Amino acid sequence: MAAIAPTLTPKAADFDGYPPPRWATKRNPSRKTYGPAVARLAQVLGLPLMGWQRLVADVALEVDADGRFVYRVVDVTVPRQSGKTWLFGVTMDHRALTLKRARVWYTMQSGKDAVDWLVNEHWPQLDPLADLLELRRASGSEHVKWLQSGGMIRPFPPQPDALHSKHTDLVVIDESWVFDLARGRAIDQAIVPTQATKANAQVWKVSTAGDDSSTWWLGSVEGGRADVEAGRQEGRAFFEWSCPDHLDPTQEASWPTYHPAYGRTIFAPAMYAALDEMGNEEFSRAYGNRWIHTAARVIPRTAWMAAASPDQPLPPIGDCSLSFDVALDRTDACIVAAWRDGGGNARLEVADYRPTSGWVPERLLQLRDKLQPVAISYDAAGPALDVADRCTRLGLELMPVKTKEYVAACAGLLEAFMGDELTVRYRPNAALDAAAAAAVRRSLGDAWAWGRRQSTVSISPLTAATTALWAFDHAERVVLGEFRIF
Repeated sequence: MAAIAPTLTPKAADFDGYPPPRWATKRNPSRKTYGPAVARLAQVLGLPLMGWQRLVADVALEVDADGRFVYRVVDVTVPRQSGKTWLFGVTMDHRALTLKRARVWYTMQSGKDAVDWLVNEHWPQLDPLADLLELRRASGSEHVKWLQSGGMIRPFPPQPDALHSKHTDLVVIDESWVFDLARGRAIDQAIVPTQATKANAQVWKVSTAGDDSSTWWLGSVEGGRADVEAGRQEGRAFFEWSCPDHLDPTQEASWPTYHPAYGRTIFAPAMYAALDEMGNEEFSRAYGNRWIHTAARVIPRTAWMAAASPDQPLPPIGDCSLSFDVALDRTDACIVAAWRDGGGNARLEVADYRPTSGWVPERLLQLRDKLQPVAISYDAAGPALDVADRCTRLGLELMPVKTKEYVAACAGLLEAFMGDELTVRYRPNAALDAAAAAAVRRSLGDAWAWGRRQSTVSISPLTAATTALWAFDHAERVVLGEFRIF
């Protein structure tokens, strides 16, 4: 196999035309890249890369002076039928072929789907080089192995323990939009330890746009857009092709302007057939790569973003409160700190957020000793009662927020965002952002509160923030001389 070493950028003539991406990490022409080598492998396999695929490969596979990948994370979001699976498929093959005993792993919405893709879709694409490969079909150990290097590509289920004790050089997560924040974080936690000793490992996440439940992928997309706009050229590479807001993704005239494979591998009849089958909204998501919303936001996005304060100071020792909450299904829990600044504005900070809830009591003990909060609170009618009991038995003094108080706390927090003057700030956090985007109301007589069951994802960070601010404003304080005793 020729041309496997990294080279400088090929000439522009090597690319076919394609609509420009809406966001894309820029190529650094001073760096070498494995992009041309991946393109050469794709050509040998009989499926040459399209221009957009070549752009992604050239940038995502840049290496530094030591030959290490500049980008450890690569996020790619494109419409359906753009050729994303072939792009990451040939990238995985290149890694397994060129790196001795490489371990390349792949997952999607389920382990069964990942196995099916590897055995029934990707393996036939490798037929031109079948003599150099071995396919194993045994249940539980399915893989494609490149005989020359010993590198293997294996599927895995999207579960926290799926990669336990494994090492990974490249992990690809397809259809990332199907995972909510808790499941996505669990996948992250499964991957990170496997690359701890791999200085040249990568994680690729690829998907179309999602809906209100796709909070994990939304965090990656919004972070990637911010990186591009900031001109960042290390750490994470991001690429997005999607229908611009001013165009209708269901209209044929718009398809050549945003779909990177339109007129190359997909044509108008197939697009019309998808539109008839899916309807306008789902077609807009899948083929327009446009995010759809199944529920109206209680806190408008513009108000939420206006309150973001990335550089806000950490919670003041002795003058803040802590609160905790747990997801209904116990998939996650969160601790939030709240206080008010010199101008009276509320300040919110996610102190910790993790899967499950067993970690909360010990973590609260640590934070109590560190921050000396005026109160540690929780929703007394919520799902955290067992956690509260364990906290009490550990010696933590808690402030339960009763139902009427919680109703007032919800209204008060919303007013801080929606009033004539914005009076709340928070440090951006993916879990808190996702909760604010997904939270809906539930009726309580003539009043309302945040609806855990009605929301599409866990809103534990938002409910913890709500009770934390209430507790700070209502905790008892005794003043003696110049000293405040809490």
